[in-house]
Amino acid sequence: NFPSRYLFGAISYNQRPGISLSQPGNPDLTWETTTQTDFGIEFGFLNGRISGEVDYYHKNTDGLLFNVPLIPSSGAPSVGGLPSISSNIGELENKGFEFVLNADIIQTEGFQWSTSFNAAYNKNEILSLPNNNNDIVSGQNIQRVGEPVNAFYMYEYAGVDPDNGDGLYYINSTNEDGSLNRETTNNPNEANRVVVGNPFPEWYGGITNTINFMNVDLSFTFQGEFGSAIYNGGGRFQSASADYFDNQTLDQYTDRWQQPGDITDVPQARLFGGNGTAQSTRYLDENDFIRLRNATLGYTIPDEVIERYGFTKIRVYVTGVNLLTITDYEGYDPEARSDAGGVGQAFYSVPPARTFSVGLNVKF
Repeated sequence: NFPSRYLFGAISYNQRPGISLSQPGNPDLTWETTTQTDFGIEFGFLNGRISGEVDYYHKNTDGLLFNVPLIPSSGAPSVGGLPSISSNIGELENKGFEFVLNADIIQTEGFQWSTSFNAAYNKNEILSLPNNNNDIVSGQNIQRVGEPVNAFYMYEYAGVDPDNGDGLYYINSTNEDGSLNRETTNNPNEANRVVVGNPFPEWYGGITNTINFMNVDLSFTFQGEFGSAIYNGGGRFQSASADYFDNQTLDQYTDRWQQPGDITDVPQARLFGGNGTAQSTRYLDENDFIRLRNATLGYTIPDEVIERYGFTKIRVYVTGVNLLTITDYEGYDPEARSDAGGVGQAFYSVPPARTFSVGLNVKF
């Protein structure tokens, strides 16, 4: 709230009350400005049994609002990283399409089946930044022209040296001919960070089916996201080659390097050794998934059975939420994000619960 204002908060020092700066103000802050073009087509066939919509959009936003890092000597407060100030810093392009298809597949007296499918694609790209398009780096995220907003920016993990168990990183410096130096080092300070992923999905989709057979009804929804990644901020503590005392993931026990010749991605365990534990793509993972978001199965008691008791409708049902997830993501949950260390990052994030409920609807 009030990002343009200088804000101060209460503080005590040497048992004396006072105030201190809690937010640096920016009196030049303005609203973002957006220009958008949309094209859409709606269609229907077979007396509406098949219908849908296709939309395309192209949106340009100028004066992007971002928290720009400040140097520590600025005196501004630091919350979870470097101090920062809200600024209008550049131009962003978003473009994509959305598609919806609805169909009544079967419509008979005793059996009905309808389905609704939707898909959306979005690509965002930074078009310009201040100070001659200089990069703006905040933690493991970067604002860079030509890249998505808050792209992941970190060292690229190169696996384990089979001779000695060292965790390795690609140097990724630029050679004289302009090519990338793909040699490796066990010292992350000798490596260069590169853009390695997008925290925002490019594709979204879902499908819902509703089926009625006699007095039985069934509905279920699948949802999916594709094209993004999650950085496991807790990985440096829980998959850390014995660098910390946190409970370790199972691969630290089963897959770690133990003797010359071992081929693995898990470095040798070295207590407080910092072996391969730099913030790198070792803890970055694609989070594509398809999830059975919810399903409901119900049964309506026939009218001739309940009318004699004065009821007009009785339906019993059972509902489940987050029943099934199909993913190669190795973390707790492909949707779990805390943003504790930056955009698109998880830090011991709690996954959603799988829940079941039973219900009864009664009408008189």
